[in-house]
Amino acid sequence: MENTKHKILFIEDDKMDQLAFKRSVEEQELPYDYTIAASVSEAKKILVSSQFDIVISDYALGDGTAFDVLGSVKNTPLIIVTGTGNEEVAVKAWKAGAYDYLIKDIDRNYLRTVPITVENVIEHKRIEGKLHLLSGAIMSTEDSVYITDMEDEIIFVNKAFLETYGYKEEEILGQYSNVLWIGKPQSGKTRSVFQSRTVGSTWEVGFYHKRKNGSIFPVSLSRSIIKDMRGDDVAVVAVAHDISERILVEDELRTENLKLGRQNQLKSEMAVIILEALRTSFGKENVSKTQGLIDDFLNISKIEAGRINLRLSDFDLRAVVSEVLEARSSLVSEKNIKLESFIPESGLIVNADRKGVKRVLDSLVNNAIKSVPTGGHINILVKEADDRIRIEVQNDGPPVDSSAAHRLFNHFTVIKEQVAKLTSSEGKDEGSLASSCDLLLQALSLPIAKVLVELHGGRLWIESKQEGGNCFCFTLQKEASMNVAPKKKVK
Repeated sequence: MENTKHKILFIEDDKMDQLAFKRSVEEQELPYDYTIAASVSEAKKILVSSQFDIVISDYALGDGTAFDVLGSVKNTPLIIVTGTGNEEVAVKAWKAGAYDYLIKDIDRNYLRTVPITVENVIEHKRIEGKLHLLSGAIMSTEDSVYITDMEDEIIFVNKAFLETYGYKEEEILGQYSNVLWIGKPQSGKTRSVFQSRTVGSTWEVGFYHKRKNGSIFPVSLSRSIIKDMRGDDVAVVAVAHDISERILVEDELRTENLKLGRQNQLKSEMAVIILEALRTSFGKENVSKTQGLIDDFLNISKIEAGRINLRLSDFDLRAVVSEVLEARSSLVSEKNIKLESFIPESGLIVNADRKGVKRVLDSLVNNAIKSVPTGGHINILVKEADDRIRIEVQNDGPPVDSSAAHRLFNHFTVIKEQVAKLTSSEGKDEGSLASSCDLLLQALSLPIAKVLVELHGGRLWIESKQEGGNCFCFTLQKEASMNVAPKKKVK
């Protein structure tokens, strides 16, 4: 089947469009055995002596229109091509028996949709030959099926049609099928004809239909002629597929693409800072800061990819608190800060990612040291409640409002702010770069800490008091259960 060549009659009086069609077939290596006619009369002569699988015709021709060819194509599917926005022609073409409708554009991008349209036509043509054997299946299909006589009166509908359009069978039988069409465009969102993206960069034409209650919904529509034993046309069967969900999916895909673009921009902007830091760090003492930025960049990439895993082990939380206090002792001394911890004397043995929990606690303590005034206070409280442990880092720094709290935990905002400073005219000297690196390392620690806590099944938040002071709180489950690497026992 893949090697089968399709015989196509392409009717077009524009020389440039003829050349564009030939070039499209050659470039895409399409399996088409095509013939080109430049007028209605030439096409009719060709159709007398030759059979084709598909006829593709421009609507406006020098000696007539594509409708003048309809009588000569007989059982051959006809695809009509016309100018953008010519909705009246599109609807008329469908009602007259044309199989499909393509919108011609100045750049001739419509030719890209020809292959998939042709394949759809060929497939539906094959199905059409078996249509008279499928009356039982029609009644059970989820698509709405209706059949009209050659005068366009509805003579049959299936169960799905009645459910979708809201009619009772006796109400719709005998009605003309134009009762289903919305007629003139009612708004920018309810045009009678619209384009919808299908696979890749291709597009198809859809239509809006109307229910009994007047509500409007998008459908893709296929139509086939039913013939009697003598080959005479006796009816037209139409299958309408509600594509409301697909339109919704397209909107969701657009939203997701914007999100992905935002993530890529985030990584690019952070890469700018890392590269600038690398450029100035060789042979100097700020290599560790650059390494820290690289580690954060990798962590953010893992966060976006969902690839951060926990390495669980049993450890005493008291030891982690002591290590953090010792690591930050010099900063505490510089600002004459009183830093104390309050932990149950018995200690707390937890099963968690030791390195991750230490990083979370260190990030909160370091943030508190930066924010409290000289001579301030920082308290670390650890409490046990049922199956959870609550850790609080209290400080008497300035209160943090809800909008600022959201910004602190949003790495998109953090990176954008630091990139703006770095790329400004006053931010390109070595001192400003070092300052930007410091600020970025500090700011990124909170968003990463939040993710680490959530991976343990806990949460991280800020409680602020009007009279002053903040409390960074986070909870941990005693048994972490998400994104877990193999457990190892601490000796």
